[in-house]
Amino acid sequence: MSRKRIILAALAAALLLAGCANSPPRRQEIAARPHLAPGYTAEQRYAIAATRESWMLGNDTVDVTLTMPSGDGIFPLVVYLPGLGESAEGGAAWRRPWAEAGYAVLAFQPDSIAQILSSAAARSGEFRELAREQFSPRALDRRQALLQKALAEVARRKSSSTASGYTRIDLARVTIAGFDLGAQTALFAAGEQINGVAPFPLSDTLKCVVALSPYADFSGAGFEQRFKPVHVPVLSVTSIDDTDLYGLVSSAAIRRAPFEYMPPGRKYFLSLFSAPHALLSGKETAAEGGEFRGGEESSPAMNGGDAGGGGRSGKRGRDSSRSGGSRGGEMPGRAALGFSPALSAGAWEDQLRYVQSVTTAYLDAVVKNDPVAQEWLAKDARRWLGEGANLVTK
Repeated sequence: MSRKRIILAALAAALLLAGCANSPPRRQEIAARPHLAPGYTAEQRYAIAATRESWMLGNDTVDVTLTMPSGDGIFPLVVYLPGLGESAEGGAAWRRPWAEAGYAVLAFQPDSIAQILSSAAARSGEFRELAREQFSPRALDRRQALLQKALAEVARRKSSSTASGYTRIDLARVTIAGFDLGAQTALFAAGEQINGVAPFPLSDTLKCVVALSPYADFSGAGFEQRFKPVHVPVLSVTSIDDTDLYGLVSSAAIRRAPFEYMPPGRKYFLSLFSAPHALLSGKETAAEGGEFRGGEESSPAMNGGDAGGGGRSGKRGRDSSRSGGSRGGEMPGRAALGFSPALSAGAWEDQLRYVQSVTTAYLDAVVKNDPVAQEWLAKDARRWLGEGANLVTK
């Protein structure tokens, strides 16, 4: 095998199979919740179609995937930024339900595998240093500039094209969503201040941001200085097991910092009880995410009988499990106690459904001002999540 192929194989293992690190001494298997009721249901479910393209943005070639709902309507735009080492087809488990709920979803990958492999750190197999370079202010500055160019390209195509679907995109209602490295860019677009990087030009068209595995570290300015300027509505999604294999985030607790230091105002924080980093990238199965697939043994953390809380098609009810608030109800990390979660296929699907329902309801509530979505988030979401996840707001 050539040296380049060896590096590529190792890079893929390090970047795309996060969650497969050395097993701790004990393993707790997490089974699916039986009879998990439907979560939030959008008002209309659309058939969807996806197209894959390569764009020239200045001197850069970037891959994009546009997933469009069917019909002649005008649909709000969600720009999805995949994680480190992923392609523009990443995040399928999130992009599909958003499009089905009536959003034009443009997945945009500023950094291809080929570009990552061209770095000195990749050639020497130093994957932690490679990741550090990709999360640096200099790399962030390049990505946010490409994001601005991508938005301008969408506007250009909307005004000049009649057949590609871009004319059906509503550029007055834009969401930026991202996972991992993409979440870092998304939070910067929301107003995070990074020393050495010119602020992202905020516009009234940016309605909210969704950050999956939000990134924070202790370098540079303090958290208050960085996140206090974020006045755009933000939904942060993470897990108590959400550490990355390349070693930049060794404690999942730090991913809560952006939420804690943002000012109040339609800020939500969803913490899953058992989801590895790979699941939050939108891997649709445990096997695809490289996660151990356990049996269906019972787990008191995940089992709880029939859970209500469906929006529109499901049963409504009063939330009786937890109240909101920016600090209460966080569950201790089992990894810190020596446990490594083993998700069954059904439990993996449950965790995906938590994220799909909450993120779709959040988009509908904030972008579309849908009163049913707003009520579901306020009254039903926490009860439906049960002990599988925790949702807080401020």
